[in-house]
Amino acid sequence: MGETGRSKTVNSKTGTAAAHDLPGFNTPSARLAGIVLFALAMAAATIRLAMGSGPMMPLPPIFWVQLAVGLGAMIISGWVWALRPRELATGLFALSGLATLIFTLAAASRSGAVIEPRSLAVVLMWLNAGGATLFGAAMIVLFLVYPVRLPHWRPLALLSSAGFCLWAVLTLLGRMPAWSSIHLVTVVEMGGIFLAVGSQFLATARSPKDRAVATWFGLSVLFGAGGFIGLIALPSVLGHPPPIKAGYAFACFLLIYIGVAAGLRQYRLFELGEWAFRILFYVVGTLILVALDAALIGLLSLRPGPAIGISLLVVGFLYLPLRDAVARHFVPRPGLSEQELFHAVVDLAFQSSLQERSEQWRRLVTRLFDPLDCHRAEADVAEPQIREDGLELVLPPIGDIPGLSLRYPWAGRALFSPSHVKTAQRLVQMMAYADASRDAYDRGVTEERGRIARDMHDNIGAHLLGALHSRDEDRKNSMIRETLTDLRDIINDASGGTRSLDETLADLRLETAERLASVGIALEWVNQARDITGLPPQTGHALRSLLREAASNVLKHSGASLMRVEIHPEGDRVELVIEDDGSGFDPDVLPGGRGLANMRGRIAGLKGQLKITPSAAGTRLTASFPIPRRGAAA
Repeated sequence: MGETGRSKTVNSKTGTAAAHDLPGFNTPSARLAGIVLFALAMAAATIRLAMGSGPMMPLPPIFWVQLAVGLGAMIISGWVWALRPRELATGLFALSGLATLIFTLAAASRSGAVIEPRSLAVVLMWLNAGGATLFGAAMIVLFLVYPVRLPHWRPLALLSSAGFCLWAVLTLLGRMPAWSSIHLVTVVEMGGIFLAVGSQFLATARSPKDRAVATWFGLSVLFGAGGFIGLIALPSVLGHPPPIKAGYAFACFLLIYIGVAAGLRQYRLFELGEWAFRILFYVVGTLILVALDAALIGLLSLRPGPAIGISLLVVGFLYLPLRDAVARHFVPRPGLSEQELFHAVVDLAFQSSLQERSEQWRRLVTRLFDPLDCHRAEADVAEPQIREDGLELVLPPIGDIPGLSLRYPWAGRALFSPSHVKTAQRLVQMMAYADASRDAYDRGVTEERGRIARDMHDNIGAHLLGALHSRDEDRKNSMIRETLTDLRDIINDASGGTRSLDETLADLRLETAERLASVGIALEWVNQARDITGLPPQTGHALRSLLREAASNVLKHSGASLMRVEIHPEGDRVELVIEDDGSGFDPDVLPGGRGLANMRGRIAGLKGQLKITPSAAGTRLTASFPIPRRGAAA
């Protein structure tokens, strides 16, 4: 007969309908809700059973601890299974959670009133022992198949599960020797769990992603089930009373479910490795310190003060160096210091070609993270990003350097972590800053080359060409002198050295005096601005053009016998006064030609003002403009 009503999705390996396809059970939230309701119903029944049929009495704190552990284990493991119901690992994890719920609630039921009838007490004892055994068997099988499936895992899983269950049943029936107990079963199961975790650690040697999960699993079990075994089961097997009540020790199991849930969900997987080793190092260091301190006090009868001092010295000089060596092997760090990174980035940024910068950038990040694969990123990102649970780190493009994708860091022995992202962010910021500085440098070089080219064309070329074609010997000599001055200024500016106002004016005074003396005109020069340093090049060019044009006007049009130049500061400005004793002119009536317009343009470019007024004996030209003073040039 054909299917009616609905279709079923059948698992090809088991031949069973997938649980997530059952009616009303086809979403993670619905599956989780069903598990929570089941756990709460079990908890309510346990509370009712623990209170008994007599007068209502408050339940002891140990009852609520056991109840919370059972509920937490069931809900956490059920949540993981609800998200991935088809996976074998999550199913085994949920089974271990159910086993924890069974043995914790069975133990909690006996924390309140006396259980009657006796047959019910026996059932609870079987549930407690059976749940503990089932937990160990489920955990062994879980670590046989996750994160990788170990060789021959099926016969190993069948053998271990059947063996431990049979051993527990025979022990409960009294068919085993007197030394055999349920606590011994759980201790041996714990050994099987450790063997399975160790095998996973070895099997994942070439897979950093799986190695991180295996390491985290191992620590979860070590501090969870191992804590319970060490506090309760092992002392009982050795014939010693446990240091605390078993119900309180059940809290250790929550560590398992929190840690294993993080691994199975692969939540922030790239951090699991570092977290695991950090926790392991601190805990082992603390245990060594406590054990050594106790041994010194108990065996050598030392006083507590000297004992703890010697313990601290031993831990500091022996354990910490060993811990650092192990950490460098299992938790690799970038292989360059900040200073080395800085020098490498600066050297990289100022390479002459894009190809050289890109290739050196690739070598730098390869040297830093040692990835097995480094290639151009398929898509650009704004900031460094971790992908594939730590297997890949994507770097953003920097200027014209393309983005990169790094995979399998440290030759595939580890994963990228948030600390590596921070290192990459600092590196990218340094590169971006150096790249911007290089761009600014290139722009400055280009602008300086353009300025030199303009000066060579406008001044040097024009003056030499004019001197070549001039038949006036004095004019030829004057133009050659001006050309030499311009050439000296260009060289001084190109050398990058700063000049004071006094140095600039000294050259202009010599040039102007030679030009005026050639036609018998005297020069009177008064400079009261000798403390102004750091003169900008454009100010020097403007002053030179202004004085040349003024001297040319005196030579050509004034008929003067004296030219007076006075420079003095006026607050944060400088005032330049040029005056002659010639015939003069009225600028309102005769506005002047191209020369005066050029002078006004030069001073306007300095954000200054230019005034031309008649004087008592000739013409006065006054230029006022801002200029940096000593201490304010920056």
